[in-house]
Amino acid sequence: MQARGLYNGRIRQIHFPFIMNSGTSSTELNDMLTDFVNYVDSFYGLNDPIYPMTYKDTGLPLTKYDILDATEKYLSMCSKTDAEFCSWGDGDSIDRERVRDILLADYNLEIK
Repeated sequence: MQARGLYNGRIRQIHFPFIMNSGTSSTELNDMLTDFVNYVDSFYGLNDPIYPMTYKDTGLPLTKYDILDATEKYLSMCSKTDAEFCSWGDGDSIDRERVRDILLADYNLEIK
């Protein structure tokens, strides 16, 4: 499979599965991210969570969309060379707790 896109005004081709610098294919990375979002959701989200999170203003439960967004923020923080308290642990409990902290701090959520 191939995809085409513009790069500096030139057409480039991408061959799938695309291998990122980590040596892991984009499909595998997507699966890992999906698994992690589901893992976080099982603790704080919509489907029978252990520690349900709700939005303070509406009382609605945490969404997977916001889990994904907070995860992207966390991964972005971890990618910085000067990151102190950030190291991706392949989606372990520390990663989950750090994403939880981002959700609580930045998304107007609370644990019920």
